[in-house]
Amino acid sequence: MKQKSPPALQNRSARDIAVNCLLDFEKCQMLIQDSLDIAFKSTSLKDADKRLAAELAWGSCRRLITLDFLLTRHSNRPIAKIDPLVRQILRVGLYQLLFLERTPDFAVLSESVQQCKSARLLSAGGFVNAILRSVQSHIKGPVKFSPDEMTKRFSRSIIRTTNDAAIQFKTEILPHPCKKSAKYFSVAFGYPRWLMERWLKYFSMDQLAEICSAGNTRPSLNLRANRLRCTVEQLQNRLNEAGLTSEKIPHGVQLNAPAAPDHLPGFQQGWFSIQDSTAMTVAPTLAPQPGQRILDLCAAPGGKTTHLAELMDNRGQIVACDVNHQKLNLVRQNCDRLGISIVKTCLPEQLQTISQQDNGFDAILIDTPCSNTAVLARRVEVRHRLNPIDIKNLRKIQMELLIKASTMLRPNGLLLYSTCSIDNAENELLVQDFLSENALFKLEEQSLTFPSAGHFTPSADEPAPPASQLGYHDGGFTAKLRLNS
Repeated sequence: MKQKSPPALQNRSARDIAVNCLLDFEKCQMLIQDSLDIAFKSTSLKDADKRLAAELAWGSCRRLITLDFLLTRHSNRPIAKIDPLVRQILRVGLYQLLFLERTPDFAVLSESVQQCKSARLLSAGGFVNAILRSVQSHIKGPVKFSPDEMTKRFSRSIIRTTNDAAIQFKTEILPHPCKKSAKYFSVAFGYPRWLMERWLKYFSMDQLAEICSAGNTRPSLNLRANRLRCTVEQLQNRLNEAGLTSEKIPHGVQLNAPAAPDHLPGFQQGWFSIQDSTAMTVAPTLAPQPGQRILDLCAAPGGKTTHLAELMDNRGQIVACDVNHQKLNLVRQNCDRLGISIVKTCLPEQLQTISQQDNGFDAILIDTPCSNTAVLARRVEVRHRLNPIDIKNLRKIQMELLIKASTMLRPNGLLLYSTCSIDNAENELLVQDFLSENALFKLEEQSLTFPSAGHFTPSADEPAPPASQLGYHDGGFTAKLRLNS
């Protein structure tokens, strides 16, 4: 007997693509962007529909825990017992009801039911319609949200949808923020409960709300000007001529609207690199000088490698190391596009020999593999894949890299340890452990930047963020270590 194929949608609409992206992620952990890329190659959707598909796919993945919480409250059927395709149809439908004000509720319900019919899941249509209508009947409506309105900040009837807006329910549906804090943050912001329990140990509720809100933000597109080719002002003027407005930030510009980076004016000519404003501060912290010999130990795809080269005026030598040829090819491609010639790539097994050729390095950057908890707005899937064992294993790798790098510095050399994490175990505590076992090194400075959506309200003992960081930016950590000899 021929086995029936599982129900599927044919990517005829933005909603179909979003549903299939979630299905790919759930079934085989495929990245949302990879699924979108494949779908867009085989469809003739307009650009506006492609943007909607991306918003629905990314947004539904980002708020998956919140959506499933609501599904559980309004269904008498456990989520695991719902057909996988129907489960994604419900999630995308709920996301639209809660987070997309411009989409009429009747259109959401109609399209969701039609998707069941298209997949030949006729009996599921009534189930989907009933769930979505039940949630809809409990929504009071959208409200404006101000971070300094403390009565709303941790309200049990409000789910924040953007940094200044929320959806309000007619009843208190969320767990108690003080009595069940970890569960509250998990379902209100869409993060795993174990991570909220972990962070509540060293972040206040106000800090955690800011961090979680930033991770749910649609990140901006930042361009770092290639100083070998242009100034920040010249880059901004060229974008303006193409009708693209932007704001100046240190080392580059932040675009005011989404865009395809490789289609922007100046991309092919190497005028800029795509890099978040926080990441743009890492290479300058190392303060590389023309003529120096520098190692970038975890270089791919080359954003910080090329920034180092630009700050060195393309004079000296940078050795860019990573674990395979595919990653190193990305570094070389970026260098070629940007007109950088001082970068030499190598695999880890070649590094010791290269280091000994010229008595080590003046400075070493270790932009280490990490949990990515400071960049969850950009790496949406991470929150669903990360677990406590991962952080423990990453910490072991991070310490091994630090120790390895420490043996390749010249006297008085500088080592810069960098992560895209805000987890203490990967940052301050790891640096402390390294210093306790390596007396020749001294900590010169360290800095932890929280991800921010640009509306952080500092407490009395915290300085206001600089004007350059009032827009969205990622988080990150750096520690500058000097070898005393």
